Amino acid sequence: MGKLAITGGKPVRKKPFPIWPVYTQEEARGLQKVLASRNWGGYPFPNKIADAFAQRFARYHGAKYGVAVASGTVAIEIALKAAGIRPGDEVIVPAYTWEGTVGPVLMLNAVPVFVDVDPDTYCLDAKQIEKALTPRTRAILPVHLAMRFADMDEIMRIARELKIVVIEDCAHAHGGKWRDKGAASS
Repeated sequence: MGKLAITGGKPVRKKPFPIWPVYTQEEARGLQKVLASRNWGGYPFPNKIADAFAQRFARYHGAKYGVAVASGTVAIEIALKAAGIRPGDEVIVPAYTWEGTVGPVLMLNAVPVFVDVDPDTYCLDAKQIEKALTPRTRAILPVHLAMRFADMDEIMRIARELKIVVIEDCAHAHGGKWRDKGAASS
């Protein structure tokens, strides 16, 4: 094996990566307008600019409601609280995920129950969910990863049958669709 560039070997890439993020002057003016308004970052609350964005984003996904929050982790925590998840309740989560998916479950003193992922999508394997269910299961939290979706048909079937809530982590699925419905708008 050759010597790595980092240790003095010849670099494979000769030109630098493009500057990121790429943006237009229109986007720069929009950001400057929001910054100067002091109506950003959730302050003041309610935030008119964030609310307008949330409503447009929800419409884009075909969802009835939208709320802009600081992060996907905060969004999951809010959704779990709204669903009535309490200490000791179990929430089905994929075994392959980011800590921001499981952290909110733990913050509510609920119990994450890890279920294997589908090797084709790396998303929650819906065929494995029923084996993990217990009388304390209150929610299923699939993560759509890299614009690949968990099998929402099967997940929703299980959830309807057992009357448990489904909270989708769509941080990797903005603009994505499952059966012609926007991410998390089932």
